[in-house]
This record gives sequence, C-alpha cells and structure tokens, in this order.
Amino acid sequence: MAKFKISSLRTVRQWPTLTKDNRVSFFSNDWKSSRPKFVRPVIGGGVMFMLLFLGACSYFYGTLYHSNYRYDNFRVLAVDYDGGVIGRSLQAAYQQLEGPHFFNLEFRSPSEYPSDDNVLHAVWEGKYWAAIFATEGASERLGAAIQGDNADRYNPAEALHYIWNGQYYPVFSTSVVKANIQTLVAATRIAYNRINGTGASAMLDQRNPAAVQALLNPIAATERNIKDASYSAAVLYGTIGSVTPVLSQFFFLLLLNGMFLEYQLYTQVTVGSSLVVRLGAGIFYSLGSALVQAGYWWAFGEDWDVNGAQFILTWLVLWVLMMDHQLLLETAFLLVPLPATPFIMLIWMFMNIPSTLSPLELQAGFFHWAMAIPGYNAYATLVTIWTGGARNRLYRTLPILFAWLVAGLIGTTLAHWRACHLAFKRQRVDVLERRDDKSGEAGQPAEGVMVSNQPAV
Repeated sequence: MAKFKISSLRTVRQWPTLTKDNRVSFFSNDWKSSRPKFVRPVIGGGVMFMLLFLGACSYFYGTLYHSNYRYDNFRVLAVDYDGGVIGRSLQAAYQQLEGPHFFNLEFRSPSEYPSDDNVLHAVWEGKYWAAIFATEGASERLGAAIQGDNADRYNPAEALHYIWNGQYYPVFSTSVVKANIQTLVAATRIAYNRINGTGASAMLDQRNPAAVQALLNPIAATERNIKDASYSAAVLYGTIGSVTPVLSQFFFLLLLNGMFLEYQLYTQVTVGSSLVVRLGAGIFYSLGSALVQAGYWWAFGEDWDVNGAQFILTWLVLWVLMMDHQLLLETAFLLVPLPATPFIMLIWMFMNIPSTLSPLELQAGFFHWAMAIPGYNAYATLVTIWTGGARNRLYRTLPILFAWLVAGLIGTTLAHWRACHLAFKRQRVDVLERRDDKSGEAGQPAEGVMVSNQPAV
C-alpha cells in the first residue's frame, strides 16, 4: 500500500500542471525582481495584524485590569429598621470589611426608605446593585429567643434581608455582589458575638436547646433575587452573545459584496435599484439572523423564566443591534480597500465586547465611553426586557441604538453611491485602455472610438 501511494505521488508530480519543467523556483533569479513585491506586503500585513491584535487585546484586557480594586464602585444600600444590636453589628461588620476589594455599603435612614418595598424599588430601578436591611424588631426577637421565649420559632434568617439582581452581569452579580453580601452576613454574626455575646450568654436559658441554638446561630439572611440567571448559558449572553452579531453581519457582507462584484451590480444596474437590493437583503438577513440568535438563547435557557412577549422584544432588539453592526461595517467596507476590512471588523468587535462582558463600574474611566456604542446599549435594553422592567434605561439606550441605525443608513447610502460612481469610472477607463491596446496592435484606431481630451467622469 505504501509503495502504491509513493508511486502515485510520483505520477502526480509529473503532471504538466505540476512538473518543474513548466515552472521556476521562487528563489531563482527569474523571480529576483518580483520577490520583494511579494515579501514586503506579506511582512507588512503580518506586522499590521500583530499590531492590531496587540492594540485590540490591550484594550480588551485593560478593561479588567485591577478591576478587583474597584469593587467599591458597586453601590449597595443598607437600612437599619431594627435600631438595636443587630443593626449595630451590621455597621460594625462593614467597618471591618470596608475597602477597595469590597462593595460600598451606603447606610440610609428608615425615613428615606420607610419600608422594604422602597428598598426593593431602589434596587429595581438600578440605583443600587443590591440592598441589605436589618428587619424591624430583629434584636428583640433574638433576645427573647435566647431567654427561652418562643425560642423554637426563632428563625435567624429573619434578622437580615438582602435584595439583588442576578440577571444584570450574572458573573459579577454572583461572584462579587452576592458573595460579598454573604461575607457581610457572616461578619455581622461575628460582630454580634463580639458586641453582645457576653450579655447574651448571661441571659441564656441553658435548659432550652432552641435557646442555645439561637445563641450559637443568631443571625442569617433571607435572599430575594429580582431575576434569577442561574441557568448554564447565562454566562455566554454577554460574551459570545456580543460577538456573534458582529461576525454574522461581517460574513454576510462578504457574500453580498462578492455577489455585487460577480454580477456587476455596481456598474450595470441603476444606483437606486442596487441600493434597494443591498438594503433589502441586509434587512431580511439581519431579521432572520436575530431570530436565530434569540431562538437558541431561548432553546438553551433551561428554566429561564422569559415569556413570549419578552422573546419578541429580544428578537427586535437583536435585529436593531445587527442592523447597526451591518450598516457600520458596510459603510466602512465600501470606503476602505478590501484588505483593510478584517481590521475594521476586528476593531469594531473588540470595541463592543468589553462593555457587555464586565460592568463599567469595574473599568477605568477611560473605557466609560462605551456607553455610546450599540453593544452596551443593546445589552442594557435586553436586561430591562428580561427582568420585566428593572434597571430601565430605555430613555438613553433606545435613542443611541436608533441614532446608530440612522447614521448607518445615511453612511451606507452615500458610500454605495460613491462605490457605483468609482466602479463605473474604472470600467470605462478599462474599456478605453483595452480598445487602445487593440488599436495599437492593428496599427489603426479602433472602430467607433472617439478621441477626447475630456477626463472620464
């Protein structure tokens, strides 16, 4: 079998299309003048791509550089409805934990937030990432339980309540906000033992096991999550989910522009009708592409609680986002040389990813300009949809998304007119040059060619 393969390979190498007799070596003198023309662009292009990825990845990684020193940019509301030792223990615990690696716990008086519904609304609106409060009468209930009064009914989780939104940047909401709240609750328990442990021990009904248990485990917390995002695919929505809209439009534009060149729509078809074809194809493709992405998000959402209306709204937001990406890339592709198009796509993609991957609170101020790009605003809009109206910033996100859409339509229209003009101009020059060549070979002017001193338009 090996001999057969080797002999077959030798036979193939003797084909007229592959034999050395019909070719020259790249390193021969015949290629001496052409080698630099080939090598320089290859080396230059390689260096340019390396610099592109260096800059793009430096920007990308820079958004998360020392982000753990900015955890104190996460604002968390705290209200003491208890007014007793548990409330004081909460404040003492935060004083021990306070620092750049811990969220910023802002204590407010009960007069500002008269009820827990007001606290919930503050987190719902997005003023705070989370909230924690000591419930009214918590210290009295604990003191009574330690003394044996209704000790068997004492629930330590009723001492503190906390509220958070797991749908908003799920990775950081879980790993930073929720994790630090749990750390704070544990520290509050320790602070209570330090502040009131001796006094509580003196009042302990040692014959009552429930009272002893209340002393050993005095404080815990009850959680309320505005929107759960514990399904496995949630981590992908702000990562891969922000890449696919750009990539899908990029590859479609490669196909569309290739067809325009193949069938000479830039030169043979009226500018208006070819523009309608371009925009129509783009609109229908982005609509279908958005439906596909919304569909597999829905399909792999496991127990994600999203209804039909939210699915339709998700589809429409993704459609607008993909149109923004498509029109911007299309405008750029019609204005820059073809070899530069991958640079444009990569730069635009890397600009959109960081703001959906990590919250702006963890990024240096330089990166906060990302609030103006489509990726961030689409993600913020989707979070509002998925949570049923929480963190509503539609007054800002929707105008920005549609501003990109309008600007893209204007840019694409002007760039398409320019492309048609230049393509027709190049075609006319090429035709004249070919006719001149034929005339020179025949020794006489080509029939039907008029000589003019006017430049091509």
